[in-house]
Amino acid sequence: MLLTQELLELPKKFENFRQNVEEKFDTLEKMVQEVKKSADAIERKLDKDVWSLKGMWLEIKVKNNILSFFSEYLLDAKAIDQEKINKDLSLAMKKGIISREERVDVLRLDLIIEGTLLNTEEPVLVAVEVSYTIDDFDVQRTINRAKILERATGKRVLPAVVGYEITKKAQNLMEKEGVLRVVFSE
Repeated sequence: MLLTQELLELPKKFENFRQNVEEKFDTLEKMVQEVKKSADAIERKLDKDVWSLKGMWLEIKVKNNILSFFSEYLLDAKAIDQEKINKDLSLAMKKGIISREERVDVLRLDLIIEGTLLNTEEPVLVAVEVSYTIDDFDVQRTINRAKILERATGKRVLPAVVGYEITKKAQNLMEKEGVLRVVFSE
């Protein structure tokens, strides 16, 4: 009797207020989760796009500075024109030395260099894959393509990779297979 109607309704009002606040927090939490998912998706897309751009930039840099990138291995180095390689590969394909698929695979190399080995002065070709982060897939791809190119041309072909970073698995494979490596730093 001492309590007014207003005071008696206070626990009920407080409970309604608490439920309302919880609902709003739940809604906010769901919204934050959605924003986080969107931000993660945007970040993944940006990473993918940026990695692609970094890779293209590095390819251009390597092609424009072949001597500086390969001076550790070669006395002289120059890029072989893709038309010349295509002629050699097409001839090898017509002779049955390589398959059509192998010809296409070799033409996908980032760069083919002609040069003279620094330590032996032996003329060689170098099959180069350029990747911002060198992984074991890049290494295996250049090994396979170098073998095809060697069969097609009858010349000694060395596999090589150029990049900024290298995975441990790739490094182990390179050491095992004798792949030339240029890890670039700015």
